[in-house]
Amino acid sequence: MATKKNDSTKTTGGAAKKAASKTTGTAAAGKEKSVSELVGALAEKTGVTKAKAKEILDAYAELLINELQSVGSVQLAGIGKLKLGQRAERQGRNPSTGEAITIKASKTVKFSGGKRFKDSFQ
Repeated sequence: MATKKNDSTKTTGGAAKKAASKTTGTAAAGKEKSVSELVGALAEKTGVTKAKAKEILDAYAELLINELQSVGSVQLAGIGKLKLGQRAERQGRNPSTGEAITIKASKTVKFSGGKRFKDSFQ
């Protein structure tokens, strides 16, 4: 009987998480979704299998990376824009020792949210 009580508690907790997910858009407040959770949500939303959803997500990520490498920017319709950027070499401090260090130049990806994307958070 104790097992059934534990199972019902888990089910209730799961239902609460799903309800929170629908209202906040994440599995739990302040916690980002893992890849498997994102794949599961994509599969549920589109009606495809989880394996197919993972394949689609991986292909999309590869397309974005290739486009950024070749063109330097990608326009995501209704969401925003990804742009390849550069960080110059700069001076910093080691937080443990306070010693001055040089941080080498690097490439980065910058995101600019589109109007619809920004307005959805108002």
